[in-house]
Amino acid sequence: MENVHRRRWQYYYEGVEKMNDYLLKTLKARYEADIQDAKYKINAIEEHNMVIPEHTDITGEVDKLLCKISSAEDKLAVIRRHYGENKAEKTLL
Repeated sequence: MENVHRRRWQYYYEGVEKMNDYLLKTLKARYEADIQDAKYKINAIEEHNMVIPEHTDITGEVDKLLCKISSAEDKLAVIRRHYGENKAEKTLL
């Protein structure tokens, strides 16, 4: 039983170390786009004094956008740390 359990974890860890190049690029682009989107919205609020009727709490809205940036940057850091630029070996698509 322990041997079967060990093989499952070994398979899991081997899968974690490999990520499809296309998938990796897509995820990076997604997180970078999330960062740019949030920065754009913060800039628009700041420069144009935009107040969205549904979002009268401007500081709360900016805080949410900063959390979005932080989350995307954390995810990019995890990708770089665990998968790097050249760790993907095969393409699924």
